[in-house]
Amino acid sequence: MSTEKRLSAPELVDEIRSAVAATTGWIPMLSGPDGPTGVPNEARLSEVARSLREFAEAPTMPPSVAQQLRRAAESATAAVAADSATAYGHLGAAYAYVIQARRAASDDTTA
Repeated sequence: MSTEKRLSAPELVDEIRSAVAATTGWIPMLSGPDGPTGVPNEARLSEVARSLREFAEAPTMPPSVAQQLRRAAESATAAVAADSATAYGHLGAAYAYVIQARRAASDDTTA
């Protein structure tokens, strides 16, 4: 039996938000000073989804990372309008894409 704890919907949102946070997020740091600025720590999910889209379209974003961020944005956007049971699945997908984007970013810097 697995003892791992599943993240709750609010925790998933917090994890995704922290990746695009203006002051501490790894995505704004990756996009550099000419890229989008990210979101405040208290940003709503709709703002986080918009920010993910902006980063995905930033010319400074590596293509492999942009692809994952685009998918994360789509999933986060779908979660905004979904009922709570369906939103959880979309949030989980968005979080997984953010993790994949981070791995892709790491692969790009080590290559």
